[in-house]
Amino acid sequence: MLSSLLLAAEGVPNGRFIPADPKEFFWSAGAFLIVVALMAWKVLPLVKKGLADRSDRIRAEIVEAERAKVEAESELSSLRSKLGDADAEAARIRDEASKTAATLKADLIARADADAAEAKGKASVEASASTGAAAADIQAAVASQAAAAAESVVSANLDEAAHTDLIDRYIEQVAQS
Repeated sequence: MLSSLLLAAEGVPNGRFIPADPKEFFWSAGAFLIVVALMAWKVLPLVKKGLADRSDRIRAEIVEAERAKVEAESELSSLRSKLGDADAEAARIRDEASKTAATLKADLIARADADAAEAKGKASVEASASTGAAAADIQAAVASQAAAAAESVVSANLDEAAHTDLIDRYIEQVAQS
């Protein structure tokens, strides 16, 4: 109600939206249209250009992102294939290593068996030689002791022929045993 009184006091004969002076309305409308025209003439192209630049930049970023995505997918597929190749290569290397290990094991066993057989042969030959040498040494020692014993006995009781016959029989007995 107060606003109605204020408007009545100013003397608003044309209503609430149109000013009392028609010239003021026309000047205000003209100034508004001039400002709108200047905005449409000077500012609107800048806004359109800014929006166009922004949409071009966004399109370029989208194209770059798609290119990067394709490149990343390509790299991913190559890495996956390399990974598959690496798994196959690792399996091949493991198989090769196990074959090499088996071959080396067989070679080492064969070499050890050959060395053992050679050592047994050498030991057997050495034992035979030692046995033969020991038998010859014993036979020589027995023969010399027998000769000494026989000599002492024979010199006391026997003549030369009986002495020789006795030594020969003793040597034959020792050789047979």
